[in-house]
Amino acid sequence: MTRRLPLVLDMDGTLLLNDTLVEALTERLFSAPHQLPAVLAALAGGRAPFKHRLSAISELDIDTLPVRQDLADYAAAEHASGREVWLVTAADQAIADKVAARFGFFTGAKGSDGLTNLKSAKKQAWLRARFPDGYVYAGDSPADLAVWQDADAIILAGARPATQRKARALGKPVEAHFPNEPAGLRGWRKALRLHQWSKNLLVFVPLLLSGLYREPETLIAVLAAFAGLGLTASGTYILNDLADLSADRRHRSKHTRPFASGRIAPEQGLFAAPVLIGGGLVLTTAAGGLWAGLGLLAYLAITLAYSFGLKRQPLVDVLLLAALFTIRLVIGALAISADLSPWLFSFSMFFFLSLSMAKRHVEIAAGAPGEPIRGRGYVTEDRAFSLSMGMASAMAAIVILCLYIIEDAYPAGLYSTAEWLLLAPVIIGGWTLRVWLLAERGTLDDDPVSFAIRDRPSLLLGLVLMIVFGLASLT
Repeated sequence: MTRRLPLVLDMDGTLLLNDTLVEALTERLFSAPHQLPAVLAALAGGRAPFKHRLSAISELDIDTLPVRQDLADYAAAEHASGREVWLVTAADQAIADKVAARFGFFTGAKGSDGLTNLKSAKKQAWLRARFPDGYVYAGDSPADLAVWQDADAIILAGARPATQRKARALGKPVEAHFPNEPAGLRGWRKALRLHQWSKNLLVFVPLLLSGLYREPETLIAVLAAFAGLGLTASGTYILNDLADLSADRRHRSKHTRPFASGRIAPEQGLFAAPVLIGGGLVLTTAAGGLWAGLGLLAYLAITLAYSFGLKRQPLVDVLLLAALFTIRLVIGALAISADLSPWLFSFSMFFFLSLSMAKRHVEIAAGAPGEPIRGRGYVTEDRAFSLSMGMASAMAAIVILCLYIIEDAYPAGLYSTAEWLLLAPVIIGGWTLRVWLLAERGTLDDDPVSFAIRDRPSLLLGLVLMIVFGLASLT
């Protein structure tokens, strides 16, 4: 009999995996932060006016918000069988109406009205008045315990273990249970992009070229810079994901990312990002010195500028990506107070400009004719330009490497058998050409640096290159 009673669903954390209030705040934080002071000022009047004010200005992409699909399917089936299904939430009425319209199986929707925050006891009172003959309630939070206490049966949807125990202790029938899928270490590892830390190995290049790797204190300084750069980069990846939630949820592959899919809540990312960034800056400055810390701060500033706007500016985006790779070298040099060779700096800028353009070339080539590339400033007609620009940058890098060997390495006597270095342009040039061949074919499925650490031929060529430099240094 309880199954025929009206089915009432909570929204935030229950039907939807995330909290729409946090989603709206996050959306405003990254798209219109200047509006937040006026919104936060509304808190003085209570949570209901605050929610109403925020919902009036937010541009939430309701259709992409992550859903607890098993509960949605259950509710849809109950509606199809003739059962009333209601959405009753503490979110503002405007948000509740939009979410209800998305699903199409709700009999009605009720939310906070700008005066009353429809939560806990106030929600329970409204439900008792609306459904005097009883109802079944699906919720997730401790605030729902007051509602479950009055309901005829309960549905647990994403409730934490402690909340589950308290709900079951009420002695009410449990009609259904829809547990959360925990993000776990795997989800956080993906959110932190730990595989991208491989790019930070560039900080070790100045250490190896300077010969200071024999000194323990310099090795410790570079290891700290590597870790600090990794922490900071992970923090910026989280911020970037939070800023791109709506776009990622509509992307063919990015919709599975932890924040976009709802496996990790935005509020967890908003807490983790500044902790990671602050920890990285402190670690790098403490071990590598003030200049290394300032170098990391410059990296952070460029990364944030790129993430929050400049990545949509053609040419500027790839130049900044090349600069971010080169700054890793600079940080490595600053951490050990080593001189940064102008040859290395020039080679790095052109080499990584080519690789950055290869990544963008794949996106351009995959676009529909005449259509702009989503989230970028390019159109598909730019394919010939990106190909020529990328190849020209690659060849410029190889020329600079050849000039370094001929004009600097040989005359300066930096290597005892510098003849071995003549193989370096061949190896690096061959690998770069392979990257561009794959990019033109559309089979380069990641940025070239991440591709290199997973590609067996690339790893083999990297090993050969290390052997070549080792042989050149032998006495």
